[in-house]
Amino acid sequence: MKTLKPISNLDRIEFLDILRGISIFFIFTANISFFAGFWFFDADSSIREISWASDELLRYVHYVLVDGKFYSIFSLLFGIGCVIQYNNAISKGKSFVSFFRKRMFWLLVIGLIHLVVFWAGDILTLYALLGFGLIWFVDKSNRTLLITASILILMPIANLAFMSVAEWPYPKPVFDLQTEIYAYFNMPLIEIDGALSGDFQAYILNNNVLDFFKMNLGNTFLRIGMILLEGRIFKVFGIFLIGIWAGRKILNDNLLTNKSFLKKVFWIGLLFGLPFNLMRGYLEFYADDAAINTFLHTICYALGTIPLALSIAAGIALLCLNGNRFLKLFSSVGKTALTCYLLHTFAGIIIFYGIGFQLTGKYGFTIVMLIAILVFAVQVISSRIWLKYFEYGPMEWVWRKLMYGFK
Repeated sequence: MKTLKPISNLDRIEFLDILRGISIFFIFTANISFFAGFWFFDADSSIREISWASDELLRYVHYVLVDGKFYSIFSLLFGIGCVIQYNNAISKGKSFVSFFRKRMFWLLVIGLIHLVVFWAGDILTLYALLGFGLIWFVDKSNRTLLITASILILMPIANLAFMSVAEWPYPKPVFDLQTEIYAYFNMPLIEIDGALSGDFQAYILNNNVLDFFKMNLGNTFLRIGMILLEGRIFKVFGIFLIGIWAGRKILNDNLLTNKSFLKKVFWIGLLFGLPFNLMRGYLEFYADDAAINTFLHTICYALGTIPLALSIAAGIALLCLNGNRFLKLFSSVGKTALTCYLLHTFAGIIIFYGIGFQLTGKYGFTIVMLIAILVFAVQVISSRIWLKYFEYGPMEWVWRKLMYGFK
């Protein structure tokens, strides 16, 4: 009797591993801004020790070209992976539904531990929860996938408009839970726009491990509230659906060797997406926080992020087709993406937080990016060495054993 087994290394598509590895790197460059305190300490903060002239420009360029684009590509890869697993199950005459539900359940467990215990910026929990919904779409027509995806990607605009017109910020009770948990544990609170909230400066600077876990519990609800406020649920699921479409095209129509199509995606995505992202960068860094600017920011994000992300993905595909050897360095990280993603959290905490080396808020953006590159370079080397002796990364192995058994 045939049994479902993990995708073997012989069955892997190298480009997907490369793209996944690149995405993991740039997601880390975005997330490290949180650990380094850029959201919570001004450039002229009294604890800032070193700033470079390149900091402001580099941060703007990073926001325009990186922020939101690579977790979008990672979401696209999630949908592509779903199709590969679906085909694997069907070819073996097995139930995809039971397999994928089990896969998402264990990803949810891993994600919740990461979210609640260690870092509020976790994305695995959202992926797992939305992954259950993919079951109903994996066999839908391409037309249904793309129409539904288009509607969902625009939904964050409707989400913000609804809250504004109805004067009902429905995520507020979730945000309030963060404040209540902070208050319950006597953790520091700060007043923001007339309301109490957890003090994130105190959270990052805190050097008490027990208090770190207490505040993380509260921050979990801040994360949930932000996901609801931004309408990220709609956007991520929409990209999942595009990923299912792309996965079919890759497996059935040789999408990754169609240079003409890839060039069209690259140029159309760039010419359409880049202007919106430049405007979004301006609104973020140079405009005031008036309601109209917040709404314009959301519009620019909805209309510009996905096209530019698809342009980047198509550009990387073209480079791979042309035999770019440098990009192959990212492949090993792509094969150990779950492990590397989780290790980024621990690297960020150890390097920057008060319970670690206490470097948060002390360096400008350029130095922090150099730190991110150094951490990632270590991961490239270590993952290559690891895969010489083991078939899967450590957390990939755990996830697969939870799925297929420890026999």
